Amino acid sequence: MVPSGWKKGSVEDIATVTSGGTPSRKNDSYWNGHIPWVTTSEVKFGVITDTEQKITQEGLDNSSAKMFPENTLLIAMYGQGKTRGQVAKLGIEASTNQACAALLLNDDCEVDYYFQFLTSQYDAIRELANSGGQQNLSAGIIKNIHVPIPPLPEQRKIAKILATWDKAIATSEKLIAASQQQKKALMQQLLTGKKRLTNPDTGQPFEGEWEEVRLESYINLLSGHAFKSSAFEKDSGYKLLRGINITRGTLRWGEEQTFSWTNVNGFEKYLVNVGDIVISMDGSLVGRNYALITENNHEPMLLVQRVARIRCKTALEHNYLLQHIASERFKSYVDAVKTVTAIPHISAKDIKHFMLPLPSVDEQQKISSVLTAADKEIEVQQAKLAHLKQEKKALMQQLLTGKRRVKTDEQEAA
Repeated sequence: MVPSGWKKGSVEDIATVTSGGTPSRKNDSYWNGHIPWVTTSEVKFGVITDTEQKITQEGLDNSSAKMFPENTLLIAMYGQGKTRGQVAKLGIEASTNQACAALLLNDDCEVDYYFQFLTSQYDAIRELANSGGQQNLSAGIIKNIHVPIPPLPEQRKIAKILATWDKAIATSEKLIAASQQQKKALMQQLLTGKKRLTNPDTGQPFEGEWEEVRLESYINLLSGHAFKSSAFEKDSGYKLLRGINITRGTLRWGEEQTFSWTNVNGFEKYLVNVGDIVISMDGSLVGRNYALITENNHEPMLLVQRVARIRCKTALEHNYLLQHIASERFKSYVDAVKTVTAIPHISAKDIKHFMLPLPSVDEQQKISSVLTAADKEIEVQQAKLAHLKQEKKALMQQLLTGKRRVKTDEQEAA
């Protein structure tokens, strides 16, 4: 059922669907020109105003690539991970490769309405992909995507309302980016001693020279164990803490991560406690996947191989160390020492050999409290952003389907 005044149709009723092409890589004269050339990696639910790669007029003329005007809608037909099914709008005249479907909308269709609608249908569009070795979309599949066709004035009004939400979301994202940059600059100042904070006991900046120490003297580090899944029963008891469960500062669990250990005796040392820092020692984000175990996320968990647990000794405050692990300096260190194979990894020795600027415990605590407060402010902003996105999603479900009708600008003016 469609609302009164709306029609049911498919993409081919509202647009001409075509695709681009790729000039031969063997001919250098086809590349590094001035013509923007879009790949699916740039189709990310936004407006494309520039491209990473560009082709020449000769490359355009001698391939199936073609120019598309501003306001062309693009859908990624191929791509690993989340790419396939993503939507973008051209904010410039550009060419594309053959993996992008280009939708040239009819004159009686509002491009921003259908950009919003196709964006809202991302999951459904992905499910339409062909079965096979790699699931892909095709021009034929895209032409047959079902779409509502409201009257043009209503399309424009809906697009205008949703654009207001997009603007609020973009503003929130910029605010978060600015806060993250400010925190990064603050870390560079505080974690190196370039800026000294006020000692609450004296009312004056902290004094005294910092030491440059090797981390191994100030921590106890334990690598996880290669537990066999046959020793576990599902649905109760201990969780196995793997690298995939650790994102930056957070622990995340899938649906089947809980097990019951039949005999924990002898393996108590692999349990994690509040105040422990856990860090993944392999993967594409090696050294960047870490978390602090707090009261909020503490559960019976056993460390699995390739995850390390760090416990700080008395002279090192764990939140201070956590901020160093979050720093660009630690990231650069990991990039320099990691072993690059099929799966990049670091060793326990690599972590232990990290050189740490170390002030007094009181100054460590003051530094970590300031940086933790900055983190919490960013978390609040991120929560607000997530709420905005959820509210917009709910509104899209109402407006784009006609479940909730709007007054057009003409009706409001009458």
